Parts: sequence; structure tokens; C-alpha cells
Amino acid sequence: MERIGQLSILRRYPVKSMAGEDLEEARVSFAGLIGDRVFAFIDNRNRSNFPWMTARQGRELILFHPRFLEPPAIEEENPDPGSYTVEVTTPEREIFRMGDSRFTRYLEERFGRSLRLRFSERCQTDARPVSVLGLSTASALSREVGMDLDTRRFRANFYVRWDNDQPYYEDELIGSELQIGDQVTLQLVKKNERCVMLNLDPETATPAPAVLQSVALRHQGCLGVYGAVLREGVVRINNPVYLV
Repeated sequence: MERIGQLSILRRYPVKSMAGEDLEEARVSFAGLIGDRVFAFIDNRNRSNFPWMTARQGRELILFHPRFLEPPAIEEENPDPGSYTVEVTTPEREIFRMGDSRFTRYLEERFGRSLRLRFSERCQTDARPVSVLGLSTASALSREVGMDLDTRRFRANFYVRWDNDQPYYEDELIGSELQIGDQVTLQLVKKNERCVMLNLDPETATPAPAVLQSVALRHQGCLGVYGAVLREGVVRINNPVYLV
């Protein structure tokens, strides 16, 4: 194996399209990071193959901050359902518990949509179980658009500092297998096609259309890559990343 980088940021999103949380360590299953996007809201009137209520429909959704009250223990390969208790803080600092019907009604009134909460221990991601982005890619895009882009904007799971510091290096690794630390092995399978969520500032939800425009014009609408999990295990911040 050849070392090609280091895991610098590890992030999961307890509720789909809401803010994420930075982790020091996480257990990774074939379905993705344990606890990642286990909750999601479905728009009852959306009959498409993408029925989710996301910040595409209501950009302020990314300003809601969920947290696990007692997160699944890192040692547990199959966490108890009680470990998935999540509390959400609204932008106005109100606090709700996921599963409370009052919270669903609150979101329905705020966004003017009929919503239904869905829970699944399998991550409710758009395409593949995990996503990877190089920090050099984030820096390069910042230069391209002339803005300092917060990494939270990109909503990836694994942010890697490549040893060669080459922007968009992850694109060259599609089809390759990567090992993170001593256990977890991923196969990078496709580029991450981006939507208008990429435009949203994670602190204010203010849109900056130049971000997605640059990705569309210069990078065929893609930024970062998706991966499938080939070997489960635990990853930690600063783990080396190897090309298998």
C-alpha cells in the first residue's frame, strides 16, 4: 500500500440536509458512518424519485443543528435503537426532539409543506454510502470563485489532506480502493454531482450562485467523489489514507 494522504475532518449529518457535526472518531459500516443521515423528512406532495425535504426547497434547513444525546458507542457494531436519540436546535435556539410530532408541525408551518419523518439505521444518502473531498479541492474552488469557502458547505464525510496537495486529485482515484487507518476500506465509485445546496453559506444560508456556476462550467457540475464501503471498522482523525 502507498500512503497518499491523511484524514483531516470527519463529519456526519444526523438529519438529512441539516447541519453536520465534526467527530474525532466514527464507526463505518457498509451503509456508511453510523448515525449519518439516519433521520430525514419526506415531502408528502413530492411524487418524484427524490421525495426528500432538503435545503433545496427551504435553505434555512441547514441552519438547524442536530446532536445525539447519547451517540452510538464506537465499539458497537449494531447500536441499540435508543442510541439514535437526537435533539435539534433551531436557528432561534428552540429545542426539539426528533420524533416529536410538534417538531414536524413546526417545520411544516415554517416551510409550508406537508412532511413525514423517516428513520433508517441505513444512511439515507443521495447516491452512495460515503463521500470524500480533498482539502486542496476546497481551497482551489475558493480561489476560482474568489471567496473563502467554509468546508461545511461541501457536506462530505471524509475530508482528506492529500500528500501531493493536488486539487481535484480524488477525481483521478475513481475505481481505486482506499484504506483509512487500519481497518476501513473504500472503493471510490463516481463523482459527486452537485446541486444548489453548494451555494449556501453554512452560517447564514445566504446563497452565492457563483459557487455552483463555477463547478458547472469548470468541473462538469461535480465536486468530490462518492465511495462504497468494502471493509467496515473505525476511523479516526489524522488516520493515514492509503492507496490499496
